[in-house]
Amino acid sequence: MHLTDDQLNEYLDNETAERAQIETHLASCADCATRLTALQTLFAEIESLPDLALSRSLAPRLTPHALALPRWLTLTATLQAALALIAILLAAPVFATRLPVIQMPSFADLLLQLQSQWALFFDTITTYQLPTLPQLPPLEISTFVLSFTLAGASLLWLVGNGLLLRKQIRN
Repeated sequence: MHLTDDQLNEYLDNETAERAQIETHLASCADCATRLTALQTLFAEIESLPDLALSRSLAPRLTPHALALPRWLTLTATLQAALALIAILLAAPVFATRLPVIQMPSFADLLLQLQSQWALFFDTITTYQLPTLPQLPPLEISTFVLSFTLAGASLLWLVGNGLLLRKQIRN
């Protein structure tokens, strides 16, 4: 088994708890040692690259004031919201006189309805009877047939499990 790329990266970053095992493996495996050297070379080349400045900054585009709406749009939206609120306040009395009055039941009435529903449900549950099954004639099975059937079922179970687990045992 060779070391994974993750194991090699963790080894280079000194972030592994398996440091001794990895060093033992690297001493005996030329392929993994070559991969480790290639990774070290790659990281050294990346570190040696110069820092380049961006040709233009992206910060002004991402600052909160750059994402704000224009002032005229903010004023328009505020004016529209105020006019909608005034229209609702003026229309509310007209609609209130046209709508029928809805009476809500009292809390006591709700509790009485709940109690009567519970009592009805409880009565239904207590009086429910399951259907009866027809009587079947008793089966007369000899002890030999029963033992033979159980032995055969056990043997089939063992063979089936052996076939299913055969692949896992080899691995």
